[in-house]
Amino acid sequence: MRILKFVGAFVGTFLLIFFLAFGFNLDALSTLFKNSGDLQEGQEWVTQATSLRGLTDYIGENPQHSAVVSRSGINPDTTIAYNKDSLHTMGTLSNFFLITTYTRLVENEQINPDTLISIEDIDRYQLPYIDASNHENAKAVLTDEGYINTQNKAPLQALVSKAIIYNDLAISDYLYYKLGPAEIKRTISNLDLKNTDTPLPFSGLYIVSHPGLHGNDFKTHFDQLQSLPDSTFRDSVHEVTKKYINESAFHQLVNSHFSEQQGLGVGFKERRDLLHFFPKSTASELSQLMIKLEQDRILSPAISKRVKEIMSWPYKQQSLNSDFKYYGAIYDNRLGLLNGIDYGASVYSGEPFGQAVFFDSLQVAFWFHMSSNLMHQDYQQRLMWDPALRTATLQEINK
Repeated sequence: MRILKFVGAFVGTFLLIFFLAFGFNLDALSTLFKNSGDLQEGQEWVTQATSLRGLTDYIGENPQHSAVVSRSGINPDTTIAYNKDSLHTMGTLSNFFLITTYTRLVENEQINPDTLISIEDIDRYQLPYIDASNHENAKAVLTDEGYINTQNKAPLQALVSKAIIYNDLAISDYLYYKLGPAEIKRTISNLDLKNTDTPLPFSGLYIVSHPGLHGNDFKTHFDQLQSLPDSTFRDSVHEVTKKYINESAFHQLVNSHFSEQQGLGVGFKERRDLLHFFPKSTASELSQLMIKLEQDRILSPAISKRVKEIMSWPYKQQSLNSDFKYYGAIYDNRLGLLNGIDYGASVYSGEPFGQAVFFDSLQVAFWFHMSSNLMHQDYQQRLMWDPALRTATLQEINK
């Protein structure tokens, strides 16, 4: 009976998450029916990992899908390092390099944070059915908080903040070109990273990844992308992004394909697998950045403090002050991918931590389960202040 209640609760939560993502309409029901087979993938873990303790079992038994590095800023002996050097898709964790570049340019007075930006210019980057609700939510909050004026413009600093909170891909892409790829590359060079890819615009990544737009079935397109040299792939992403923004006919063609096919026009598993081509990093390098940030050593103390102000949104919005002295994070959540980078110190021990956690290429059913509960966020936060969870994680990864 207990299992039946859990399954019922999971199915109900899954349906809610699904319809919020795809809409309450017949097309969404069709999408659900077409992907019913994919929804069986990983079902065994849905019932096994119903708690964070169960999640540590998953981590230990699925090293190909996870990486966890939790570093103490004062006690190296308490570090957890699991698959620390394996490459994983960053998703919107790459926004860390955008906001670091932004704060560097603000600090150097090369850019004015109060510059008013046209919302229509940002809308231009938004692909139909690709996290479109995130963009609408960000705009709604900007409106409610009085940032968007009568000319439909908002200050750059407000846009940067909402891009991080709401994972707004359109704002991220606008910011990418507003700052300039060369400045972003310079930031990464200054941070002395060896195993972290330079970010790419999300709109271009999804356009290049769309099989139907290129006249291919999924397997043919996936194999073609996989055979491309990295430099060629990156060049093509930049090329189609600029074409999408600047050429009206191509913009309409792309939007038509994404609208008709409700995004990439592929199944859940295929959509997850296409994230393989997105920029990557390691839990080791990103967690080390979080330690440097916690210690105000990201480029300069002034830049570090500005970055922390942007990343501290969970502490301000999620009522974390009962467990944390301070806390900041960037998270991502897209089909098959759940990850995060964070820094903070608990009110119990005061010990400062920097962390990077990846759950990558997850089984479809298990991703829906974790996503519906924001389990990865809860796991990262508690890993800083819950000794029992740290012990359970160490026990599983040491097996």
